[in-house]
Amino acid sequence: MDEERTSYPYQRFTITTLRAEGVWWAKARVAEKDAGGDRPVLGGPWTSQVAAKTAAEAFCDRGNAG
Repeated sequence: MDEERTSYPYQRFTITTLRAEGVWWAKARVAEKDAGGDRPVLGGPWTSQVAAKTAAEAFCDRGNAG
């Protein structure tokens, strides 16, 4: 199984993108939380990391991540 995970800050959130079995998923949480509170970004899976990041950033902009 191929797997790749990347986390990065975005505004006051932490976004994580994850590639598993050839597709990309994303989740987001309020950055101040050390663990837990991750919310899956709706609409996945995506075919590229860029698409997953774009969806996650829009998810955060709408206030859905916390």
